[in-house]
Amino acid sequence: MAASVLTTLRVTVLAVLWVCVTSKLVYVEENLPLPGEESPPGSPWPLPRNWTHLPSQLTINPATFIISSDLTGCEVIDAALHRYTHLVLIDPTGTPEPGVTELPFLNVSVTSGCDHTPHLNLSPDYESYTLDITLTEEKLEPDLGLRRKREGEDEETIWVGRANLNATTVWGVLRGLETFSQLVHIIEPENHYRVNVTHIEDGPRFPHRGLLLDTARHFLPKNTLLQVLDSMAWNKLNVLHWHIVDDQSFPYESRIFPNLTHHGAYTPRHVYSQRDVTDIVEYARYRGIRVIPEFDTPGHAQGFGKAFPHLLTPCYGDGETAGTPNFPYHAAYENLDPTNPQVYDFLKAFLVDLKHTFVDGYIHLGLDEVFLPCWSSSPVVQAFMTRHNYTEVRQVEQHYVEKVLELAHLTPLNYLTWQDPADRGVQMANTSVVQVWKDVSLSPSKMRGWREYLHDLTEAGHQVILSSCWYINYITYGQDWKNFYKCDPTDFQGTAEQKALVLGGEAAMWGEYVDATNLLPRLWPRASAAAERLWSVPLSEAPSVDLAAYRLDQHRCRMLRRGVPAQPILNGYCGEWEVPQNVPMSTPPPTTTTTTTTTTTTTTTPPPTTTTTTTTTEPTTTSSTTTTQAPAAAPEESPGSSQQQVESVTVTTPATPSATPAVDVTVNEASVS
Repeated sequence: MAASVLTTLRVTVLAVLWVCVTSKLVYVEENLPLPGEESPPGSPWPLPRNWTHLPSQLTINPATFIISSDLTGCEVIDAALHRYTHLVLIDPTGTPEPGVTELPFLNVSVTSGCDHTPHLNLSPDYESYTLDITLTEEKLEPDLGLRRKREGEDEETIWVGRANLNATTVWGVLRGLETFSQLVHIIEPENHYRVNVTHIEDGPRFPHRGLLLDTARHFLPKNTLLQVLDSMAWNKLNVLHWHIVDDQSFPYESRIFPNLTHHGAYTPRHVYSQRDVTDIVEYARYRGIRVIPEFDTPGHAQGFGKAFPHLLTPCYGDGETAGTPNFPYHAAYENLDPTNPQVYDFLKAFLVDLKHTFVDGYIHLGLDEVFLPCWSSSPVVQAFMTRHNYTEVRQVEQHYVEKVLELAHLTPLNYLTWQDPADRGVQMANTSVVQVWKDVSLSPSKMRGWREYLHDLTEAGHQVILSSCWYINYITYGQDWKNFYKCDPTDFQGTAEQKALVLGGEAAMWGEYVDATNLLPRLWPRASAAAERLWSVPLSEAPSVDLAAYRLDQHRCRMLRRGVPAQPILNGYCGEWEVPQNVPMSTPPPTTTTTTTTTTTTTTTPPPTTTTTTTTTEPTTTSSTTTTQAPAAAPEESPGSSQQQVESVTVTTPATPSATPAVDVTVNEASVS
């Protein structure tokens, strides 16, 4: 270690509103005892692939504990060391336990060098890591003079605690740091930091572990989105599927088509500016999370039509007059107009602009729920069908889909789509990903089970992700998280080759009845159940759902401590979390004090034999050779945890639309006065 150039972080302790959180589940009724056994303190979520923990424990001194890396000058690593030093030591009242061997540092090692942007990677090593926390008896060099011999201790040996995190990539480091932060815990009531001797070999089961957020039905403030990104990282989710616009509103600010938000946003304040979007993408990048925007067409396109009504198909609801509805089959204007060349000119320019805003290289094109009766009613569409020798209106849909996929290919952008066009046999690139959302539970008369859809799509050679069984916006009374936990994306009849085409899945939080007031409690810890299924072993190899409940409750309490209002899964309590909230409203808020300490590394005493803990403390950072903060001008601190500090990011947003590369487009921006 002395030979390595290490980035070191010294700890500054900040006061928080409450101390450590110990989880406790309680039965529903006395005659219905809880099945299973309680998980030991410091049990991680999602469950690692291979986790061995021994009774022997070490303690941590928050005044001297260091997280260090042998990779210097890597902004993602530097920022992560800053964040996780805080998360490990989040409780300022925590102290080292006297007479217990101290763990002085966590050493982080990356073998493949620095990477800056996460992407879809099918390699099993891309987010994998190993974590070792050891306690060994070593010979004491007589000339070190570290400390005086303690009673009963061999004069020539000393117990030494070490922790090493090794990963191939920086993204594996992020996942390993999250696990380490969950292993450290506090023993009440003394508030001593502890961590068990542990060996973990871990990595994700699937490369795509996502969460869909809908910001069109209800606008979600930027701070709320940042808090969601933090909580996604704490659950090892790595894709934010941002359903950013829809019929109801168009909050995305386009650089080349500003009228889209001028006419499509709920109000001028319900808008994600280019700077907002860039900040959100950057915030996600530092956490190893990809941001994939969805702009759904040709249906769900009223948001586009509010600025450019001539791009929509006029419906003939009364059979004679353009722009008349036929409720509930269609509105007066429905779907983009597949016969209008300006539609494709517009989409070409729009996709090019998106490529320069969202860095992932993938975009979600939607292509679901096209309401065909409007097209059928239109004499313009009927004439178009005659010219192309189409006999069914679905051929018009296929014509549109093929044109849009060609535009995406030429941009170039890789793409995801909903399953609808693939269900109808539309040919797509082998890099495309099909998202399965349909299930008989959603529409018994119109849909089949999701397992059948997965079988058919993978048999046709499509890469797929699953969402059908993870509609988190649907709520029922009781422990509905168990249903999410039991859903396994490869639980369908198919060959090994078919199941290899399953890239993962996404929990979906649609926004019809969800806004910033209820998003986080509805999301967590229910989405955590899907997160474990996407990260950990298959359901057939997993612990029972009854055992998982104790770990999930512990994780829910952990998220509460970190500032996320995760809802309970059963009766019980989370340590003293509830108590400070039961104070008179006239009571002044607690003050924040800062105490800075310098780092010293010491060795300690003989090993203990039992127990575990829950921890944390907030850091400000200094660095011996590099800085753990990116340059200033970044997204604000993570919301929901007033004491948490986050890295800054520098972004450059074009001041005017002219900064965007020129595109050949003939859409009339002034078509709406």
